[in-house]
Amino acid sequence: MGERPGTALLPGAVSPLVLAEVTGAPRRARVLAAFPTCVYLDLGAHERVLAVLASDALALPIGVRLAVPAAAVRWGVEPGDVVAVGEGRVVLPGLEVVASRTQRPARVRPVAPRRRRLLRVGAVPVRLPEPGVLGDLAHDLTATALAGRPVGPGVRGLVGVGRGLTPSGDDALCGVLLTLGAVDAPAPRRALGSLRDAVREALPSTTSLSAALLVAAGAGYAVPDVARLVSLVAAGGAPLFDRDRLVDRVLSIGHSSGRDLLSGVSGALRAVDASLETAPQEGAHRG
Repeated sequence: MGERPGTALLPGAVSPLVLAEVTGAPRRARVLAAFPTCVYLDLGAHERVLAVLASDALALPIGVRLAVPAAAVRWGVEPGDVVAVGEGRVVLPGLEVVASRTQRPARVRPVAPRRRRLLRVGAVPVRLPEPGVLGDLAHDLTATALAGRPVGPGVRGLVGVGRGLTPSGDDALCGVLLTLGAVDAPAPRRALGSLRDAVREALPSTTSLSAALLVAAGAGYAVPDVARLVSLVAAGGAPLFDRDRLVDRVLSIGHSSGRDLLSGVSGALRAVDASLETAPQEGAHRG
């Protein structure tokens, strides 16, 4: 794709999760949605989506991120339009985003649990919002996975449930996947593997964007505040002020996405806590 006269060129940092499509052979990509801060592009497979993000957009792990804010960008596209992606560029009307570098997205850090109760730091409980029905469903699904029982029915009961580009059930399921990915112990690792397989089978039941974010969450990737919060809670080392501030920031994500995701985290943590309480103390006496 050659440079077009009168076209603005903007450098972008591309996530390795979508690098192959951005740097590969040119392809046509349909616009799934367009907002002031971002554009979502269909990369072919249902769960393959590229987010073109202004600097003030939510830092999704499947994006190419610009260095300028939304006020400085005119996307010039609507849902259903077709643009070009490939050879290191995303070509929009009057604008070309050039992948000038890679930027690894935020990821949860697996940590071996040092205590029996992940939901407590010493005597102080982790203050997450009331999880509600979504949290109960997330708890039951996580407990089923940890026990090694079939998780397909529970996954299908969440995937695609709710409205919007990222339905509530999917947001909660992302919280479950991220939480299990942050606990470095045999049972959570096995549970995560079984859930990832079941989620992949259920992806056609939800939107393309949500499917892409579910796949990313299964690999531990999320927006930075979410990844940091889940990692800190699982590790138990977060100062209360920092942790509560992160909770507030996650709650501000979307109309209800942040709250729904934290419902999944809370439900999953309760199930992991119960599992750790009954599991043998692996490595408890190591020096």
